[in-house]
Amino acid sequence: MTAGLVIFGLTYLLIAVQRLPFIHLNRPAASLLGAVAMVVGGVLTLSDAYAAVDFDVLVFLLGLMLIVGYLEVGKFFEWAAEWVLRRARTPDRLLLGVVVGGGLLSALFVNDTICLVVTPVLLAALGPLRVRPTPYLVGLAMGANVGSVLTVTGNPQNMLVGIWSRATYGAFAWHMLPVAIGGLAITCGCLRWVYRRELAEPFRERLETVPAPLDRPLIAKGLAMFGVAVAGWLAGGSLPLVAITAGALMVLIAQRDPAYAIERVDWDLLLFFASLFVVMRGLERTGAVAWIDGHALALVRDGSPWSAAAVVSAVMATLSNLISNVPAVMLWRTTVPHLPDPPLMWRVVAMSSTFAGNLLLIGSMANLIVAEKAESRGVKIGFGEYAKVGVPVTLLTVAWGVVVLVVLR
Repeated sequence: MTAGLVIFGLTYLLIAVQRLPFIHLNRPAASLLGAVAMVVGGVLTLSDAYAAVDFDVLVFLLGLMLIVGYLEVGKFFEWAAEWVLRRARTPDRLLLGVVVGGGLLSALFVNDTICLVVTPVLLAALGPLRVRPTPYLVGLAMGANVGSVLTVTGNPQNMLVGIWSRATYGAFAWHMLPVAIGGLAITCGCLRWVYRRELAEPFRERLETVPAPLDRPLIAKGLAMFGVAVAGWLAGGSLPLVAITAGALMVLIAQRDPAYAIERVDWDLLLFFASLFVVMRGLERTGAVAWIDGHALALVRDGSPWSAAAVVSAVMATLSNLISNVPAVMLWRTTVPHLPDPPLMWRVVAMSSTFAGNLLLIGSMANLIVAEKAESRGVKIGFGEYAKVGVPVTLLTVAWGVVVLVVLR
């Protein structure tokens, strides 16, 4: 028991900080070390470790990533970003377009992907204008986080919730639609208030973009296959089976070298998930998960849906910023089914773990992607400056999400 707790604690410390003296690891590497240590340390057998991996989650991710990979090859996301930028004639309209456009794209194609592709396009368009790009970069990261709450395909933690709660694609989106709309409105409002002086200055020149060389046939096939997948999910099809079927068909009909799309699959994320499943199974063997379950149930068992949702969202928001949102959701996998009104609690978990990503610059991978891409081009997003917007956005959006989900349950 002690060995399992020590390994779990060290693993999550490395996942959270990623950098200690003489050690420099990313999240997938830290989780892999933890998974291996659980087996080598005798907490789990090798067969137990294999059994711990939830292949439904990995298959779902892989299928979706294959379709998105082909859309990346075809330059669809660059085209979408440029379409939004060309219509932004004023700072206010540009900020609105970045937040809402980034949010809508993230809802369909995963927030990390959108931030990875759109950030360079945004920086290139803003460079000639000689304006400070930080408000728009922060808007992109926050809009992508908030918008991703809308669907099961919006972010990794939603995918976990969708599979484990057995929620249908349509039902999940229906419940989250007002949450996402209100969240994007709150995000725009907070950003406009914090950066009101900068946004008051009109652009001195017209915003110009460089047209992306589109592979239109490939994009048409990619969007068609994604539409087929959504239709399958709306019809009640298995999330992983529909996703991997659509992904495999995309490889078949693309008529392009599949290596280019396969290279864009986020293998690091798949490794991260697989390793975390093993680490969490090791934690279960220590009895710690049962202890967490007991205390969580004691907090909400006799309360109203309001108090239960408030407690769960507060815990998830805290954990998401301490150990990251995906591990936080994994930690509550066995807890939520025993809470009052599990379907509601699953939606609260998805909402709060997603919105919590906006609290701090290190709160989500989408934030870090924007910050790293910007810094590589000489633009630094300060921790304090981000928090100045992130704290009110997170508090207000989480509160909004709790109200909407409980009222419309």
